[in-house]
Amino acid sequence: MEVNLSKRIMLLLGALLMSIAVCAQAAFTVDVPKVVGLDENFRLVFTATGEPSNFNPPEFKDFDVLAGPSTSTMNSTQIINGKRTDSYQVSYTYILQPKSTGTFSIPAASVTIGGRVYHTNPVSIEVVKGEGSSTSTPSGNAAAPSGTSISSDDIFMKMSVSKGRVVKGETLVATLKLYTKVPIAGFENVKFPSFNGFWSQEIDTPSNIEFTRESVNGKIYNAAVLRRYLLIPQQTGNLIIDQSEMTCLVQVKVSSGVSRSIFDDFFDSYQVVKKRVKAPSLQVNVSPLPSGAPASFAGGVGDFKMSVKLTKDSVNANEAVSLIVSISGSGNLNLIDAPKVEFPADFEVYDTKVSDNASGQGGVKNSGTKVFEYPVIPRGAGVFEIGPVEFSYYDISTQKYKTLNSGKLILRVGQAVEGTDSSVASLPMGINKQSVKSIGNDVRYIRTGVSGFTRANHFFFGSFLFFVFLILIVTAYFAMDKFLSKRIERNRDIAGVKNRRALKVARARLNAAESLMKQNLYSAFFEELHRAILGYCSDKLNLSMAELSRENIAESLEAKSVSKGHIDELISLIDTCEYARFAPDQDKPEMSSNYKRAIKLISELEV
Repeated sequence: MEVNLSKRIMLLLGALLMSIAVCAQAAFTVDVPKVVGLDENFRLVFTATGEPSNFNPPEFKDFDVLAGPSTSTMNSTQIINGKRTDSYQVSYTYILQPKSTGTFSIPAASVTIGGRVYHTNPVSIEVVKGEGSSTSTPSGNAAAPSGTSISSDDIFMKMSVSKGRVVKGETLVATLKLYTKVPIAGFENVKFPSFNGFWSQEIDTPSNIEFTRESVNGKIYNAAVLRRYLLIPQQTGNLIIDQSEMTCLVQVKVSSGVSRSIFDDFFDSYQVVKKRVKAPSLQVNVSPLPSGAPASFAGGVGDFKMSVKLTKDSVNANEAVSLIVSISGSGNLNLIDAPKVEFPADFEVYDTKVSDNASGQGGVKNSGTKVFEYPVIPRGAGVFEIGPVEFSYYDISTQKYKTLNSGKLILRVGQAVEGTDSSVASLPMGINKQSVKSIGNDVRYIRTGVSGFTRANHFFFGSFLFFVFLILIVTAYFAMDKFLSKRIERNRDIAGVKNRRALKVARARLNAAESLMKQNLYSAFFEELHRAILGYCSDKLNLSMAELSRENIAESLEAKSVSKGHIDELISLIDTCEYARFAPDQDKPEMSSNYKRAIKLISELEV
């Protein structure tokens, strides 16, 4: 009885696990072209992953069903690292033809897999007039044309932007697409735009070019995204996006003879014809930000929120604590500077750490969170107020500046823990670490030896030695006060601090770039080299990242009497780093030589 019960339990558990596995792998999808011609026959395919039953097709009221459903199955088994995986697919294929032009919807189909009902999503199909009868596959492959003449109507490129009018610092997306009615075998001599006047970042670049069908002026093309860029204008006025160019290798059909028969297609041959295509230049109108920006404006343009917190509410003197400022939202997160924070006078402030977590839809990483960490060490005990921290940005939706305020934060600092390492935490002048040490509760060190005696009626106050000590103390006080005042003033000079640390930060980034070069990480190397150069220019010239255009860099260097040769070399190196990100394999810049260029250039600029 107990044996039978255990067997039944094991069978039930096995069935449960099998059903869970089936549900985890099950899926039901639909594949159909987005655009078809009126006189075009096309395929619609429903695919069920798993063992389906009770297939319910939708109603095709706007289309004629020429054939279907035809059913096909596929069974496969994979064994990876000793783990076996079985897959089972069933496809239901229809051949349809539109009844009229317009945009039509095909309702959801349903199927039962493992006792659960699955539905496809409704799909929308655009029907255009078309250019001749054909049968389309879901991928929409083009047929090879006859002859060697390829017109601009057969294949062309187009650059488009998400916004034609923006303000300085506002993000926009540029998309370069290829449209073709002829088969493409490859590309040569590709030239992408340089985006002068914009901060640019290539986004969502496909490893393989994928074509989808689109309608352009009532004609059906196979369209593919070649490049997408996130752009942030750094200048005002009418900024021009340069034209893009490439040579497309087009396959054309060459007939073998004059006579036509049913065998002609078999004997037709193909040859590759080169066609140079260009995407015309594009203009973007960039307006300046309105005047009256708050003092706490850090270059942010978009829609943001701010949160401010301390890693600890209470610490002891000489213990580290960090202030965390998080800026989240959508906009030019990449170019936002760290908000200015006022700390108490006896707080030792260290370099701000910056991290970001960019995200977004469709690969456009213009939203997320940027975190600024301010490490500090309080040197004295007490209750301290930090802040308030203010962050101002330009709100695109309201076209106004907005200021976010954290309010004041309270940090309670206790006395320093006895035995704190003086190399880590220094104490104020005149206070020793340990004047009297307690042993137990009430026993103290007893001074041994003979104590000094003072003559009767002889006082130190008013003596010559007293005035000597007094003069020394007063002199030391004023000297220290002057020293501390200069130090505080120097630290308040943010531009000066950034200027002094420019070389140190640049060397650290160059070392990181060298490490990437040794690992042969090409793209990462030029990205880090680009950061090193722009970061050095930002710190040295007191320019925010949003102001780092070629023109601003050149003008600032000229104002500092830097030679034209060094300026041209710097701009050339920046262009090389930007070009390296999308350069074809045969034209990729060499890493070692450009690394040496950067070291030599920064060293000469420091002289």
